[in-house]
Amino acid sequence: MTRERVPLDYWRKSAMRIQKRRQSSLLLATVSVVAVSAIEALPPAAVAAETTAAPIEEILVTSRRRSETLQDVPMAVNAFNAATIERAGIERAENFIALTPNVHFIQTTNIGESQVHIRGVIQPRDTEPPFAYVLDGVLVPNPNAFNQEFIDIQQIEIIKGPIGSIYGRNAIGGAILVTTKKPSNTFEGMLKGGYEVEGEEYKLSGYVSGPVVEDKVFARITGSYVDRQGYYKNITLDDEEDPFQEAIVRGRVVIAASESVEFDITAGYADVDGHAFNFNNQTGGTPGFETGVDINDTSIPFSANVRSFNNQKRYDATIKMDWTSDYGTLTLTGAYHKLDENMGGEGAVDLALFGLYPDPTPGDFFTDPSLFEGYGPTPRDGTQYQERNQKDTSFEIRFTSPDDRALRYIVGAYYIDFSREVVLNRAIDTGNGVVVPEPAPGPTSENPAVAVTWTDNDNKAYSLFGQLAYDVTEQLEASVAVRWDKEKRETTNLTPPEFTNNPGDSGLVRKNDFSDFQPRVSLRYLPNDDVSIYATYGEGFRSGGFNPLGSRDNIINIDGITDTTVQDEFDKETSKSAEIGFKSSLMDRKLSVNGAAFYTEVNNAHYFQFFPFSLSRVISIVDKNEIWGFEFDFMARLDEGWTFYGGFGYIDSEIKRNNEAPQTVGNTMPFTPEYNANVGMQYVYPLGNGMDMVTRVDYFRTGPIYFDTLNTPGTKRKPIDLVDARIGLDAENWSFTLWARNLFDENYNADGVVLVVPNVTVFNFVTKATPRTWGADVTFRF
Repeated sequence: MTRERVPLDYWRKSAMRIQKRRQSSLLLATVSVVAVSAIEALPPAAVAAETTAAPIEEILVTSRRRSETLQDVPMAVNAFNAATIERAGIERAENFIALTPNVHFIQTTNIGESQVHIRGVIQPRDTEPPFAYVLDGVLVPNPNAFNQEFIDIQQIEIIKGPIGSIYGRNAIGGAILVTTKKPSNTFEGMLKGGYEVEGEEYKLSGYVSGPVVEDKVFARITGSYVDRQGYYKNITLDDEEDPFQEAIVRGRVVIAASESVEFDITAGYADVDGHAFNFNNQTGGTPGFETGVDINDTSIPFSANVRSFNNQKRYDATIKMDWTSDYGTLTLTGAYHKLDENMGGEGAVDLALFGLYPDPTPGDFFTDPSLFEGYGPTPRDGTQYQERNQKDTSFEIRFTSPDDRALRYIVGAYYIDFSREVVLNRAIDTGNGVVVPEPAPGPTSENPAVAVTWTDNDNKAYSLFGQLAYDVTEQLEASVAVRWDKEKRETTNLTPPEFTNNPGDSGLVRKNDFSDFQPRVSLRYLPNDDVSIYATYGEGFRSGGFNPLGSRDNIINIDGITDTTVQDEFDKETSKSAEIGFKSSLMDRKLSVNGAAFYTEVNNAHYFQFFPFSLSRVISIVDKNEIWGFEFDFMARLDEGWTFYGGFGYIDSEIKRNNEAPQTVGNTMPFTPEYNANVGMQYVYPLGNGMDMVTRVDYFRTGPIYFDTLNTPGTKRKPIDLVDARIGLDAENWSFTLWARNLFDENYNADGVVLVVPNVTVFNFVTKATPRTWGADVTFRF
């Protein structure tokens, strides 16, 4: 197969990009300088206009692993406190991410899987996330634990930009910190029930908290249950395509062993049942797509003849000890997480086209009936099945100096042992609609496998880290953080010999180490009590790993791509980023305005590819891409009861070098919206006797986005506009809320997998986004 040359108009595109960058950078720099200078020059009286509005609550964050005000932290952080979480109806990750500039969430077709893209650093399929997920101060390595119901939450922090120096592995794009409510001497509880109309969803959640031994032992039990029939019909099965059930229970015990020693113990369990692989196939050259695919087309109905399933069970337990003295706080943590998951459904592509399944209805490419319905009801689409079983054990020791010193430091070490078993098979759909939940069903099975990959991964990681912050003057702080991470990865090929290229490959063990040094430096300047200005430089790291054994040979020999750069092993991904920003709290803390501009260079960006003839799912490398952008957010309380807020983020992400596909140089990296924006208002009207009427309206716009590095025509999604609304009554012990998401029922595809078969056609595999949902919630507190 021959490769295309870099397009002749590349230089024209590059020149236009450079001109656009210069204009935008000049505008941002000018606005920032003028704004900060003007704010700094104003006397206190000028920025403390008289209003009857209450000031914006000061938020304390732990982004640098010590408690600081949000305004004092020299990094871009969006934080949501308990009041905002409740009144905005934040229940899952996509809810608070939608309120965050330059962070994008994609709900994939698997119930436990999601993609979070932060400032253009992407999360492809089959890879680990580009952020560290921290729950109650403990790192959670299992990405599936992030995409779940959020209940009983005290605070959420989203850190943007590489923060590997503080949070280590995978924090190549940032970190997300979730803090649950802590039990105390106060006995309290909550019970919340709700119903959603479109998906016929019932929901119940609650907690009970209080002292077990007064002043010594405190406990909190939290739980939730969701049962949804589904939003979409399957026209072949005449049933819901996307049912969902989730049950979660979590317990937390805090023991005040003495005035200086505290233990914090948690345990949780989740059981989830739902759907998987709910894609629709657009095939260029077939009816409806004669002129090519269109990722904005949502007209194809779900029509699989195989009922999909997705079963997941999660277990977790953590223990954290804090020992505080005059010298600082010693923190010890231990954590255990376990995931058991399997899923099955319709085949990933129309494999009859490639002669891989029985063909009872002869036909060529343009008359093949199984092409016309995408995932059609014919037995020729095949099935797919996956298992993902993971467990990990981790430990951390950390010493934090007191907060009230001019020189502050943190030192520590981290260790994790994590294993992951992954099974993927493609099998024959014999027409009975069954997917056998086994790694490799034999030839006599009612769902015999024709292709299997089965790997067992045993990995270990070690880290040493430290931070140092120094108040040079009362107005100037300088800080530096460093972290060294090393991952030892080992994978064993468990694929049965009959499914390998070489029978001797079964049982083969591969090993490699990946390490990186991640520094971060920052300066923060406080021109007055209302404004802070900062500049930072940081680096991040995401470990390399292994593709299924024989992937490269299959791509060369079966797919016919002789000049592929895909290897059976992929290298580590690194990022380097510089950022300048400002934060301000004006008008007696009734107005806050924050902004930042950044530049990031990503080397060896991980990118998912699927090769249809060999059925290879691999991680390939985009050698270099450059990202630059800016963002701002604001909140204003200009009159009693009224709050206005919003944000805007812009990203330019350009592929600079891609040896796997040189023709993509100059293109936009996929999964990165050009911009996202949100604006909203909340009005709290007191009705008397401790009761308020609360009204909230949010508008969201997500800019255009590509789903492949080729930027193939028909694979660019148009901007999406969504509106959410809420109105309710809030009393001391109860509340009632009517709500709607996607109020005007915007139809769009949430996710897409693009498959370009040279000299044949282009496939889009798209999954529909959640339609309009609306319902009511009632909450009782005691």
